[in-house]
Amino acid sequence: MDFRCGVHILFFICFLTRLCFVGRYLDSCDSIDFALGLHDYDLSLLQPHFPGYPVYMVASSLFFKLSHQDVWSLVMPGVLFGSITMYPLSFLTRQLFSERVAILTAVLYLINPLCWLQAERPTSDAMGLFFVISAAYFLYRCLSDRNYLFLGSLFLGFGLGVRLSYFPFIALWMGILLYLAIQKMHFFKAVILYGLMGFVIGVCAWFLPQISYVGRSLFWENCLSFSRGHFTDWGGSVITFGGLGRITCLVKSIWVYGLGGWWYDASFLRLTASLIMIASLLYSFKRCQFDRRGFFLGLYVIPYMIWVILGQNVMNPRHILPIIPVALMLIAYGLCKVYEERNKGISIILTLAFVVSMSAISFRLVLRYHNNVPAPIQIVHFIKSRFDSNSTRVYCGEEKRFFDYYAPLWDVRNVGDMAELNFDLRSSLWRPQNILIIKKKGKQFEASHPPIIMLEENPYTDGIKEGLLLYSFL
Repeated sequence: MDFRCGVHILFFICFLTRLCFVGRYLDSCDSIDFALGLHDYDLSLLQPHFPGYPVYMVASSLFFKLSHQDVWSLVMPGVLFGSITMYPLSFLTRQLFSERVAILTAVLYLINPLCWLQAERPTSDAMGLFFVISAAYFLYRCLSDRNYLFLGSLFLGFGLGVRLSYFPFIALWMGILLYLAIQKMHFFKAVILYGLMGFVIGVCAWFLPQISYVGRSLFWENCLSFSRGHFTDWGGSVITFGGLGRITCLVKSIWVYGLGGWWYDASFLRLTASLIMIASLLYSFKRCQFDRRGFFLGLYVIPYMIWVILGQNVMNPRHILPIIPVALMLIAYGLCKVYEERNKGISIILTLAFVVSMSAISFRLVLRYHNNVPAPIQIVHFIKSRFDSNSTRVYCGEEKRFFDYYAPLWDVRNVGDMAELNFDLRSSLWRPQNILIIKKKGKQFEASHPPIIMLEENPYTDGIKEGLLLYSFL
């Protein structure tokens, strides 16, 4: 089969599978912010929060004009661009390795649990991955043909308007510029100018309209406020969450939630897939040499991993999404090398076993996500069905954002601990008949009486791994 024909087929399969299981709910605070931003784009009200995700929001607003449905409009950019990612990923892998490895990598991307799930969610990650992989493809091509430098720089600059947190890939861009400048000294100024021009145009395409809409002073005010909070309060950086727990969460995000690997509480099916993954990765490292492609992959992976380790919430698996395609390339490379150098029959059996087992794992996860109601929304529905809004007050943390969207008329207040709750009650002019507390397991508002209801979260899509508890304040 022709290589391009194979990629076209995989793209259509990818698009159809993603389209069949699109998310039906706003499953996180970020998605609530995006939905509110569709109706009133305002960074000061966290609609959405800084940096505003202008490219993603424009794409979502175009789908909103077609459907007037918040969730569908926010999911469709991920479905579409998550499927189109098949093209730059396949072309990049072919440049790095071979057509056989490229096709197998595309198949593994199609069935990978994290790549599949993120394309179903009302978030910007799947769309952002498309621009990162596209930029990486063009930047690698420009190592042999500098005419691709402008496109690579343009895609990277424009992609920062989808997810600014992918800024560490600027290190890849700078490394490529430096490499080209050294290799082509007589074109030094042309290379630098060409790269800068593409990057600046890509950034200005979204940054200038956003500054014009939001206002320069308000934009920088929100920038400083959000950045301070991200690193020192709620962002899950190494400052607020460190130690062994952070390392464990990072390993689980990559291995369990990112690659579908086995953990002590997982099924035998995962163990089978994990053993094949480990064997393939080990063989790929054994056969790989540190040449130009090793230099390129190192520039791609290392800066972003440093950013994740230091500055991102490692409890949220979606933050390691850009790393997964590289892992899939190496797994595919290992399996193909076994086919070429060892035993074709064993390689085919291992590949089929891995594809079948990983497909089953991912399908079950996606089906669960599509059918189940997120825990914060379940709590909102439970409270609305059991209590009267005129005589009830709810205290909670970040779950307040779900009430802002699904139950905006309810009296819901954001407090961090029992001291803040008691202070708010003493400051109130009247005491409601029903006082409810929503807390995470093991955190905030320690209570001696049993909860009214306890709900488990989905660790693949929710930042809350412990689950949610609803208490009545006595």
